[in-house]
Amino acid sequence: MNSLVHSSALSRRLRSVAAILAVLLYTLPVLAQEPEGQGTEQASPWTLGVALGQGRRDNPFVGSDDIQLNAVLDIAWYGERFFFDNGDVGLNLSTTDQLSLNALVVFNNERNYYSYLNNGSSGLDLLNLKRIAQEQGLDSPSIAGGEGVDLDSLTIQELEPLVFQDVDSSLAQRDFAVSSGLEFIYSHAWGDIQGQLLADVSDVHGGQSAWLAYSYPWYTPKSEVSLSLGLDWKSASLVDYYYGVQRDERIDGRPSYRAGSGVNSVIRLSARHALSDRWHLVGVMEREYLSGAIRNSPIIKRDAVNTIFLGLYYQFK
Repeated sequence: MNSLVHSSALSRRLRSVAAILAVLLYTLPVLAQEPEGQGTEQASPWTLGVALGQGRRDNPFVGSDDIQLNAVLDIAWYGERFFFDNGDVGLNLSTTDQLSLNALVVFNNERNYYSYLNNGSSGLDLLNLKRIAQEQGLDSPSIAGGEGVDLDSLTIQELEPLVFQDVDSSLAQRDFAVSSGLEFIYSHAWGDIQGQLLADVSDVHGGQSAWLAYSYPWYTPKSEVSLSLGLDWKSASLVDYYYGVQRDERIDGRPSYRAGSGVNSVIRLSARHALSDRWHLVGVMEREYLSGAIRNSPIIKRDAVNTIFLGLYYQFK
């Protein structure tokens, strides 16, 4: 790998956190740093490491569990032109001292939130279920003299079948999508700019997305702190597929909702401290502000998604 291609690969790995975090396999912004004293001509095309620690990513869906981050695998390979980076497959089209242009094939990771819905994937929380149960009179004595149900003693899993006895209340699972497009990275002394323009090529939602971010790192001999600001545009087809409620999914407490396009904004602070050539103390704090198109959905409970991770990273090669 020549020095210009290696520099482009390193720059990309330093800025690739957001998309990978969503599937729990994320490249911390400092994991691709070379050990001190090594020249780029001798750099290995492989990066293989694991981070162990404590972390959490908010799940914005109603009736969902947050996503726990305890073990994170990091695997990447960068050749002369082709590369693989934690699920992303790319082809380097052009590289100069400051600008890199890549063609990408990536997974859209919005689907991952659905794996953490904890109540039969209905998208309804306990308070909503209790309200509907009260409206149905389930807590009142029956005409036949039977006692009403003690709603406060029931869990979501116990209450949901009572509320929706003859209705399929499940929120249909969405599929993972594969997107393809272009990425550019511009590096300068005042920071780095990264942009992506992607379109669904798997015919799952037929939508598009665009990402633009600015990052600035501060260095010491053994540490790095990086601040990143980003904007993530999602088309109406993409947002409606993952966050909309279709007419046949409409139930009490979950009205139909057709979502439009929107822009999420992201602020991220990441840090690394080298304990040795292979051991690093790493941390990431991120807040993603959801667009109105997403947060107005009846199955969404948050205005923002917070991610935090602190742990030890060991780099095998």
